[in-house]
Amino acid sequence: MTSSDNTLERGGIDHAVATTVGIAAKLACSGVFVSGRELADVVTMDIQPLSPLAREVDCRLDVEAGTVVATLRGRSATALYRPGVGATLVIDSSVQALLEQARELPPRAARSAAALLPRGRARDEAALAKAMDAAFDEDAEAPCKHTRALVVLQDGRLLAERYAQGFSRETPILGWSASKSVLGALVGALVTDGRLDLDAPINAPEWRSHDDPRRKITVDQLMRMSSGLSFDEPYVPGSDSTTMLFARGDMASYAASLPLAAEPGRVWLYSSGSTNLLSRALMDAVGGTMAACQDYAWTRLFEPAGMLSAVFEPDTRGVIVGSSYLYATALDWARFGKLHLDDGIAGGRRILSSEWIRYVQAPAPAAPGGEYGGHFLRNGVSDPIAQTLKYPDLPADMYFAGGFGFQIVAIFPSHRAVIVRLGWTLSDAFDLNRTFAAILAAIEPSNSAGPG
Repeated sequence: MTSSDNTLERGGIDHAVATTVGIAAKLACSGVFVSGRELADVVTMDIQPLSPLAREVDCRLDVEAGTVVATLRGRSATALYRPGVGATLVIDSSVQALLEQARELPPRAARSAAALLPRGRARDEAALAKAMDAAFDEDAEAPCKHTRALVVLQDGRLLAERYAQGFSRETPILGWSASKSVLGALVGALVTDGRLDLDAPINAPEWRSHDDPRRKITVDQLMRMSSGLSFDEPYVPGSDSTTMLFARGDMASYAASLPLAAEPGRVWLYSSGSTNLLSRALMDAVGGTMAACQDYAWTRLFEPAGMLSAVFEPDTRGVIVGSSYLYATALDWARFGKLHLDDGIAGGRRILSSEWIRYVQAPAPAAPGGEYGGHFLRNGVSDPIAQTLKYPDLPADMYFAGGFGFQIVAIFPSHRAVIVRLGWTLSDAFDLNRTFAAILAAIEPSNSAGPG
């Protein structure tokens, strides 16, 4: 969830330049057209801090065409915005082909649903305000926390929300890998509806040979990150993650091309490739087109859950990039957490089965220390001898969607609470354990059992 210094320069200069222009074009296009921010702010606040090389990139916006072109040292990348589905890097395709692909999308205007969350009060309002302040406070000599949004819900009521300058309750913010949990919920909707079998193989078309051992990989193994597929996750130039996200138009095909590194089900390996294979399986299950996939996401999850700002961006094939590219307001991210806190029910309607909610919380058998469930992170055991939790001041039942830069949607069943923190933290400056513990202490009911 964090980034080391000079992330975009660690894989060789050619890879670094290609990755830099790709991420710059993508972030700039989404930032302007999806989040409604100024290009200069996105470049200054999001792109340039990534590395010294990123400070050299030039981004050119064409509002009428809906494009951003990023150029660096003679190399360029183009991202295209399409209403309803956000921005897509133009790789192995063309602007015209992507515009044609989007013609079947039904018009759907994003709407604010902020008023649907009733207000509540914390047990200790002063302590909650102090904890909120601490989440945004910066060291004057080395500001690097960069919290952009913080939302606290308990028992379905909004106890607190705060935003950094330039952001508001109406600003859709990128979840990065927190998007994986939302993709998992869409898979869960298919399972709930009986349209997808957890124990069935995904039947990737790349694995046609009958003796290909990858044919055994199941939906469950992908959900639990134990497919056995090789995947180099760190966000460095030349890794599988950056190649897939910024150099391939068909991301699932790239993930499917990778060899097995272990027998399926035996080894846990966090992999954005696994999520994007699930994304393609989702699209195939609902009709095989971008329009069908987007319609399913909206009608089966976003609308009934009240996540009306959500934009799940696709790759050039039209498959949603489940690993990384969901934009939503902080309040809508909180609604996603609330859906799970409420046993898969929203607005009186069951969206996910009780069995599915239990499944995503349960520790994946191959995950060390129980740190992972079903496309959710868990507060697992970091020291197996001392049985110390990774976040020792937080409840053992916490599970959360987590992404690069400390995008966090944390669910606390024992406290009936959801905490959402979104930001752009490219270091370990944000202390999740201490910040969330202070919030929980302020809202903790007098009869709560507390952490552990």
